[in-house]
Amino acid sequence: MSCSPAWELVRGIEPLSLCDWPGRICAVLFFGGCDLRCPHCHNAALAWRPEGQPALAAASVRRFAASHAKWLDGIVLTGGEPTLAPGLADFAAELAAFGPRVRIDSNGMRPDVLAAVLVRHPDAHFAVDVKAPFAKYGPATGGAVTPEAARERLLAVFALAARHPGRFAFRTTLVPELAEADVREIREALPPGCSHTVQPCNTVTRIGEERRHAQADSKTRRVSGNVVHPAHRPGDPQSPQGQRHPGPAPGHATGPQGRMQA
Repeated sequence: MSCSPAWELVRGIEPLSLCDWPGRICAVLFFGGCDLRCPHCHNAALAWRPEGQPALAAASVRRFAASHAKWLDGIVLTGGEPTLAPGLADFAAELAAFGPRVRIDSNGMRPDVLAAVLVRHPDAHFAVDVKAPFAKYGPATGGAVTPEAARERLLAVFALAARHPGRFAFRTTLVPELAEADVREIREALPPGCSHTVQPCNTVTRIGEERRHAQADSKTRRVSGNVVHPAHRPGDPQSPQGQRHPGPAPGHATGPQGRMQA
């Protein structure tokens, strides 16, 4: 029986994604909470007010991992900021035991947690957001990180990446405050051989705090909240059980892009 407390903290599952981890068919598990307050956060409600979006039952998350593992090439842990979840290293290893590779999306502000994951699960992968050049980390994170702290923490992540070739990818969202010179400065700081993707920042109208929406292509379809895809709800017509026994599944409301709201 898995014992990491992180099983109790998953707040949403996207069971099938073809673009969150390029080249892999993967599922995405969402955690709530974040230690940054980036003005262009793409999922502010989940990141800043996770208490408004209840966690899924741990048993349901385990059932999902066990039943979907044979169809998946990977599982992505994202948020919010997943490194805030206690027991993340054990959780990653426990998920990987079902078969798929595990990748963690992180803002890089807790390099000790990333290092602990690698000790517990050496085959883990990471996608780390580099928000800005070190000097601009204050405004880029809503005042949550000083330039000095950003430098210290990200240099520790870069050192991890240098020691674990092929395990780290880096990303920067081109928010309005960044110029091409900033992107060049970020790339010059990265360890040699690491990939760096620059993502467009799309501004859309959102409810509440998500009026500014810095969305990567892989995130444009996401909605905030405790989102659970129907494919792993017992009795849903899209689930394996529902395919065998077709019929309506009462109590489900269809959300944007046909996704189901919990």
